[in-house]
Order: sequence, then structure tokens, then C-alpha cells
Amino acid sequence: MPRYIAILLLATGGLGIAAPGWSADVPDLERGRALYENHCVVCHTPKVHRRVPALPLGIDDLRFIVTLWASQQGLRWNRDEIEDVVFYLDRTHYRFVK
Repeated sequence: MPRYIAILLLATGGLGIAAPGWSADVPDLERGRALYENHCVVCHTPKVHRRVPALPLGIDDLRFIVTLWASQQGLRWNRDEIEDVVFYLDRTHYRFVK
């Protein structure tokens, strides 16, 4: 297990909220952008996605992080909303999925 995931699990009491392999039929880039801009950019400026080393090392890590923070912020996003935000972040910052 990557060190940062272990740290996140310890910090959150091991919420067990990650579900690798989640996928919506067709993620909605615009809904992902809107959710991110309405709930995340208050704290996450674009430079957070350019840090070295990057915190997510792949799409499953990115999904875990989005799920964790949505839960921590009490956002109650469903799987499709999480996938939309993951899709948006992947397309605009990370480019894990080809």
C-alpha cells in the first residue's frame, strides 16, 4: 500500500470508502467541472494538481482521494458524481486514462 494511502486511512479511521473499478456509463465532464468548481476550488487551486511528486499515482488513487474528500466534506456525492469529478480531474490535470 502506498504510504500516503496508509496515512489517509489512519487519518480517517480507515473509512473503507474506496471502491476501485467504479465507473459510470459515460462520465460527464461538465458536471465534474461544476462539482469541482463549486465544492473544491475554495481550497484546491490548480497548483495542487501540479505538485511533485503527484499525490495520485493512477486513476484508482485519484478516485480514492476524491471519494475520501467528498466524504470528509459531507458532500454525499453518489458514484456518478464522484466519477464525473475523477473524469474531469483526469482530463484536465492528470491524464492517467488514455
